[in-house]
Amino acid sequence: MNFIVNILTVLKMVLIKKLLWEPLIKKTRNPKKAQNDLLLKILKQNRDTQFGRDYKFSDISCYNDFMATVPINQYEALREYIEKQDAEKIPYLNTEQPIMYAQTSGSTGKPKYIPVLNSTISDYRNSQHIMAYSIYASIKGVYKGKILAVVSPATEGFTNEGTPYGSMSGLIYNSMPALMRSKYVIPAKIFEIEDYEKKYYEMTLHAMTEKNITMIATANPSTLVKIEQIMAQNIEQLLLDVAIKNNHRAQELKNIIANKGSLIFADIWPQLKAVVTWTGGSCGAQIPKLKNKFPEITRIVELGYLSSEFRGGLTLDAKQNKQIPALHENFYEFVEKDDWENNKHNFKTLEFLEKNKQYYIFATTQNGLYRYDINDLIQVTGKINETPTIEFVQKGKGVTNLTGEKLYENQVIQAMSSMFDSQGIELQFFIMLGCSEDLQYTLYIEHELINTFDIDQQLSNLNIEFEGKLLSGRLKPIKIKYIKADTGEVYKKHCINSGQREGQYKLSYLQYKHRCLFNFDEYLRE
Repeated sequence: MNFIVNILTVLKMVLIKKLLWEPLIKKTRNPKKAQNDLLLKILKQNRDTQFGRDYKFSDISCYNDFMATVPINQYEALREYIEKQDAEKIPYLNTEQPIMYAQTSGSTGKPKYIPVLNSTISDYRNSQHIMAYSIYASIKGVYKGKILAVVSPATEGFTNEGTPYGSMSGLIYNSMPALMRSKYVIPAKIFEIEDYEKKYYEMTLHAMTEKNITMIATANPSTLVKIEQIMAQNIEQLLLDVAIKNNHRAQELKNIIANKGSLIFADIWPQLKAVVTWTGGSCGAQIPKLKNKFPEITRIVELGYLSSEFRGGLTLDAKQNKQIPALHENFYEFVEKDDWENNKHNFKTLEFLEKNKQYYIFATTQNGLYRYDINDLIQVTGKINETPTIEFVQKGKGVTNLTGEKLYENQVIQAMSSMFDSQGIELQFFIMLGCSEDLQYTLYIEHELINTFDIDQQLSNLNIEFEGKLLSGRLKPIKIKYIKADTGEVYKKHCINSGQREGQYKLSYLQYKHRCLFNFDEYLRE
C-alpha cells in the first residue's frame, strides 16, 4: 500500500509543479501586476454586496482609488456585515455565502468569526499543495514514510444561525482521499476529543507506535513540547498501550530506554526528514530546545506566516526557509513600523518593500476582509525574483502571543479591573510579561498579598484561545508576584531615562519579557 501511495505522491507532485508552482513563480517576477489584477478581481466580484455599495467598488479602477475610498478596518468594523449575512443569507460582505467560519479570539472578548467560502477552501488547498511541493523539491524522501500532522478540529461548534465554525486545516485533513489519508498517523476523530489530556495522550500513543515517520507538521512547536511532556509523565502506560497495537514496536522502545535511560524524538523516529512548524516570533524560542532532540538529518521548515484571518506567507524555498507573501491569495499593503506607531499612514504596496525593514501588514482578502489591520509585524529578508521574502516578527503593540493565545492588553486591564473591583481593592500599578521560552506569563502587582485572585479564569472568560492553550497545558498558569510600593514610579523613571518623553509616557501593561529592560524581580516584597 505504501509503495502505491508513494508512486501516486510523485505523480501528484509533477502535476502540482505544472499547474500551481510554475504559475506562482511567474507571478513573483511581476508582483505589481499580480497584485493589481487580484485587487480589481476582488472588487469586481463583490461590488454588488452591501459593503461594495457602501464603498462604491464599481467606481474604483486602481489602487489609489481603493486607498482613498476604503478605510482601514479591524474586525469590529466588519462584524455587523458578517453577522447579518449569516442571519439573512444575503450578500452583505461576500457574494458567495460562507459555508463555515474560522473562529479566533477577539480584542473585545467576543470571538471573531472569519468567513470561509468554497473558494477559500480551494485557495487554501492549492497553497497547501504548493507548500508540499516546495518541501518535496528541497528534502529528498520526505514523503516516503508516514506523516505526523496535528490540526484543529474541522468543526468546533455552530453560530446562532447554525453555521459551523472550526478550522480549514481540520476540514482538509478530513476530506483527503482515503489512499492519501493512509499516510497520516493520527485519525481525524482524535482531534475532536474535548478532554485535552486525553487528546494529547492519544496523539502521543499513535505517534510512538509508528517508527517510520518522515515528516511532522504542526503549526506551533509547543505541541511537540506537550507531546514530550506526555511521554515523560506516562511512559509506562504508553508502552503498555503501544504493545496492544504493536508488541514488537513496544519492545523496541523498551530496549532503547534500557540502553539509553530515556526516549527522545531522535530515537522514536530515526528517519524523520522534516519538521514543518512556525519558527518566527515567540515560536522561535522553542526551536533550539526541540532541534537537539531530533535526528541530525531532520530539517526544520518554516510553516509560513498564517492566521485564522488569512494566509500571510508561503514558503517557496524549504532549504533556506524563504517565504513570500501569498500574493496569489490576498492583496497586501504595508506601513513601516515607526511610521505606523507614530500615526503616519504611509502605505506601500509589495514592490516597494525594502530589505531588513519591519512593516505592519494590512490585507484585502477574497473572503471579505478589506484593508484588514491584523496588528502583525513582518520583516523583509530578501527576494525571490522580484517579490520580497518576509518573516513574521511578532504581534504589534498591545498584543502578545506565546503559543497561539493572542492575548490583548485591554483584556488584561479588564480582567485586573474586574478582580480588584470585586474585592473592593484600589487598583495600583501592575504589569504582565510573557516569556517565550517558558511559555508562561508573570503578573507583577504593586500590592500586598491577595488571597482570592484567579487571573487565569478571568482571562479565560475573555479569550477563548487563552482558555484553550491553558487547558491543554501548552501555556502554563500565570505566575503572580507582588512588588513593593512605588515600583511603578521607579519603572516610569526608568522608561523616561531610557528615552521616553515624560509628557508622552504611556504604560504598556502587557509586554514580552525579553523586550522589557527593567528587572521587576529586584523589587519583590519579602
